[in-house]
Amino acid sequence: MKRVLIMHISEFGGHKKASENISEAIKFIDPEVKTLNINGFGYLYPRSEKLVDFFYTATIKRIPRLWGKIYDRDSIIKTISPLKKISNTVGFNKFSHLLKDFKPGVIVATQAFPCGIAADFKKMHRLNIPIFAIVTDYYPHRFWINSSIDNYIVACKEAQDMLIAEGIDKEKIKILGIPISHRFLDTYTKEEVASEFGFNPELPSILIMGGGLGLGPIKDTFLKINKIDSSFQVIVVCGRNKLLYSWFAKRKNKFKRPVFYFGYINFVNKLMDFSDIIITKGGGITVSEALSKSMAIIVINPIPGQEERNVNYLLNKKAIVRADNIHEIKDIVKGLLGNPGNLKSLKEAAHDISIRDSSLRIAYSIINYLG
Repeated sequence: MKRVLIMHISEFGGHKKASENISEAIKFIDPEVKTLNINGFGYLYPRSEKLVDFFYTATIKRIPRLWGKIYDRDSIIKTISPLKKISNTVGFNKFSHLLKDFKPGVIVATQAFPCGIAADFKKMHRLNIPIFAIVTDYYPHRFWINSSIDNYIVACKEAQDMLIAEGIDKEKIKILGIPISHRFLDTYTKEEVASEFGFNPELPSILIMGGGLGLGPIKDTFLKINKIDSSFQVIVVCGRNKLLYSWFAKRKNKFKRPVFYFGYINFVNKLMDFSDIIITKGGGITVSEALSKSMAIIVINPIPGQEERNVNYLLNKKAIVRADNIHEIKDIVKGLLGNPGNLKSLKEAAHDISIRDSSLRIAYSIINYLG
C-alpha cells in the first residue's frame, strides 16, 4: 500500500489545517493511498509541547513586538541551532520507530520543526524517502533551509527567490500555493447560502474571523463597525474561542443590525462565497482561502514576523487593505461599502493572485513520487 506521512505542529491552527487539506486532497485523487497525520512536536516531545505552545501564544497575544524582534534573526538562529541538533537527536529514536511502523513512501511537513527533524534524520541515516516541505506563509523563514529536503512547495515567486538566495536548488522548488481545502473549488450562490443560514441576500455582508482559534480583536472590530450608519449584516466566526462565542450569544438581541455568529466550523468556504468583505488576521491559510473566493480582504494587527511578511507581500500585490489598529477599521469598511469601484478592484486583485486548486496540485506532486 502507498503511504504518506504528514507532520504538523499544534492541535489547532494553520499548520494542522494545511496537513488536513493535503491529506484530504490525496484521498480525493487516490483513495487507495494511506495517509497518517501527526503532530510532530507532540509525538516526539509531548512534555515540551504544551509549554512551548503556552509561551508562543502568550507572546503573540501580549507582547507581539518581542516575537517580531526574535523572528528569523541570524543571531537567534545561530543560538538555537546547537539546541536544535540536540533536540533532534533526542527525537530520532521515536521517529525511527514511527518510520518502521508506518513505512511511508513520502514524508510531508507543513511546519519547519518536524521538517527539520525528518531532514536531519534522513541525512544521518541515509534515508531514501523523499521529503516535501510545505511552506504555509508567503515567505519561508530560514529554519526551513536544509539540503536533505527534496521538494519545497511555496506560494509565490518571491518565496522561490528567497530560497534560491539561501542556496536551495531551483529545481527543488515548486510554486503550487498554500494548501487550502479542495472544497474551496466548489461555488455556492448567495441565495443558496442565505437559505441555509438565514442570511439576507440583499444586504452587503462583512465576515470577521481570526483563524481556528478565534484570535485577534474580533469583539472590538465588531463594536467599531457596528457604529457605521449603513445597511449591512455581520457574520462572525469565533473558532474555538468559547468566551467570544458566549459574548455574542448573550447580546444577540441588542445589536443594531443582523449579526450571525458561529463557533469552530467546516463550512467557511460557504460563508466566504456569501460575504463581500472579510476582516481577519494575516495567517497564510485564512488569507489564501479568502483570496480563492475573490474577497475584499482587510487584515488587522498582523503578528510581527510571518504574518507581517504575508501582509507586506499582499499589499505589494494590492490584494488587501491593512489596518494597523482598531480605530482604522470603521473608516476602511465605510470607504469600501461606499465605493463599489474600490471594492471591485480588491476582489479582482485577490482573484488574480489566488491558487484555488493548491491542495490538489500539491497532492498530485506527492502522489507522483509514490509511483
